[in-house]
Amino acid sequence: MDKDTLINNLLANYGKYGVTRAELEPIIDDGIQNYDLSLEAIYSGLRMSLASAFNEHEYFSLDDVMAITGESREELLQRIEQCRKELIEAGENPDEYFKPVEPQRAAVYYFPNGLH
Repeated sequence: MDKDTLINNLLANYGKYGVTRAELEPIIDDGIQNYDLSLEAIYSGLRMSLASAFNEHEYFSLDDVMAITGESREELLQRIEQCRKELIEAGENPDEYFKPVEPQRAAVYYFPNGLH
């Protein structure tokens, strides 16, 4: 993904709320220059932030969350299983937070409510 694609994708979903290219560009540049973030991490972080700000619903794959948190796949899967147990103990349905998707060779988890 390049910077223009990142911006265009965000504008497609959040432009209706007044988000502009002029607002996004310095945020992206700051993430690259001052925090050494990848475009994928910036994109996922902005999706999470904008979804929260505008009460939208976003799904995040394991790869998306790994880019944000820097965790390995194994660490993230362990954290998901711990969170699922805690949700069950609290009487909640973990499938509302983590949705396993079974592609041909791997499981993908989406975080419909973002990360807490």
